[in-house]
Amino acid sequence: MKKFIFICLLTSFIIGIAQEKKISFAKEFTYQVVGNKPSTPLVKMYVSGNNEFLSNVSFRDFPMYFFTDALATSPVGLEMNNRLSGNGSGSYFFGAMSSSYTDDPEEEYIFESKKLNTKETVLGMPCTHYLINFRSKKETSTRKDDFLKVCIDETSPYNSFTVFNGLVKQYLKIPKLEKSGLKGLILKLAPEKDYEKEYLVMQSAADSKDFVLIDHKKIITDQQRKRDSIMIAYKKQQDEYSSMADSAVVAADSAVISDYDDYTYIPDYVSEYKKDHREDGNLAIHGLSNDKLWKGLPQHCKNFEKDLPKFNHKELQGHLKNYVGQMCDMYLTQSSYHTVGVKMTLDEIRREVLYLNEIQEKLDASDQKKLNNYLKNLD
Repeated sequence: MKKFIFICLLTSFIIGIAQEKKISFAKEFTYQVVGNKPSTPLVKMYVSGNNEFLSNVSFRDFPMYFFTDALATSPVGLEMNNRLSGNGSGSYFFGAMSSSYTDDPEEEYIFESKKLNTKETVLGMPCTHYLINFRSKKETSTRKDDFLKVCIDETSPYNSFTVFNGLVKQYLKIPKLEKSGLKGLILKLAPEKDYEKEYLVMQSAADSKDFVLIDHKKIITDQQRKRDSIMIAYKKQQDEYSSMADSAVVAADSAVISDYDDYTYIPDYVSEYKKDHREDGNLAIHGLSNDKLWKGLPQHCKNFEKDLPKFNHKELQGHLKNYVGQMCDMYLTQSSYHTVGVKMTLDEIRREVLYLNEIQEKLDASDQKKLNNYLKNLD
């Protein structure tokens, strides 16, 4: 019986891993906003030979990641060991910064584009100017001051318009957006009226050997499930309020909150923390782009690797490093727009706490003293 259960678990594990895909990137493009008052410090875009993109957008010092392939554009979180999860903060941040263009989930929007007779060169690559915009199919015309001017390398094998379409949908919360039909690599972008004064432009293009692991279908399914649960809860709330008498408002408020909790999605817990993960995994604090966020972290988190004790036990320092780094990452979750994989980080912490407790009796007196003094004086 135990053998049968083990085989079932192993089969399930193999199937789960098989759904995860390794994306190897060929190029890394870096964009910068330049001009009088640049508002976005940096955009990095990694692209594979199959036109799969990982976009890292820093907006007001918050790093956000978006993955784009033939399926969709999804906000993602960058986890340990280069794994992408559906825990990205991009959709929530964009949602907070923008107003919805439509409350009608069936309303469709279309892109309009106009090719201009002008060109320019960016990083030695010639590109052609276009004016682009979008409007609801219900509208007969678009306002002139809403046009974007873009410069496109139409000969490039990389089609960054798939990313542009996806980010427009994320930011403006447009449910249905017809594709523009334009293809190529965007080298420069700005509102038409500001094109010569303040613009986003490619500043470097380099070969890349980076990669990520992702199950994009699962991410899309999970995120859609979350959105559906929120919409169901919102609709129930609206229905409750519309049918309530004024005298019952206070009592009904608590019921609505309870109903919302029933519909809020959370993945089923799977106990994985005892698995042997890598101690040299990526840490969110290593990619911290905003110095202000350090104020919310314990002082020891900055360059903590340099202060780790040297032990006689060969494996102890690696486990201690992982424990301290993961704890520091958890402090970043105080920010509303963090990209920390909370469950994975908690699993790592639990695993290292278990290890540090169990290893104590196997250490010599010198290592025990160093370890206990280090942990006692952390802060």
